[in-house]
Amino acid sequence: YDDPNGNVRNGPYEYGSHVIYSDDHGKTWELGGTIRPKVNECQMVELADGNGTLLMNMRSYFGRNRRTHSISYDGGVTWTSPVDVDELVEPVCQASILRYQWPDEANKSVIAFLNPASAGRVRHNLSLRISYDEGKTWPRIKTIHAGPSAYSSMTKTKDGQLALFYEAGEENAYETMVFQLVDVPF
Repeated sequence: YDDPNGNVRNGPYEYGSHVIYSDDHGKTWELGGTIRPKVNECQMVELADGNGTLLMNMRSYFGRNRRTHSISYDGGVTWTSPVDVDELVEPVCQASILRYQWPDEANKSVIAFLNPASAGRVRHNLSLRISYDEGKTWPRIKTIHAGPSAYSSMTKTKDGQLALFYEAGEENAYETMVFQLVDVPF
């Protein structure tokens, strides 16, 4: 999009974030609600409200260098209007979000978020953030790689560490792929 009125550059193809879901264990699939405009490369987590509420975290092209969130209260069929998350700075790049821990009597809710947390267009400062309040705030921050960095993925290992896999380098973000284990909490 070139302007707030939605004029599309390079043709009539609109982009947005969406989900494809199955209600029958993968036998059939449906396209859920689409969030437009100016967002893509989304990932989501289920929130711990007991109602199946979904939080979608998206790459944003609104020009504010912030990640964007949208909420679905109906399993991905519809979504709230996207809102910028001031704490989640980004250079317009893919990011990873993961439910690390469900809350119970003994444990807090923990959601992990990983991205190059840099303003502007240069991708660097890969940072891991932790939220204890379902993505409302991100008070814990750990720099994983201060230099150039880009796309990432993460999962929780069976022994409770976060396994991070990301693009990084010294001169540019695409020199190598790095696998790293991180203890939580950090």
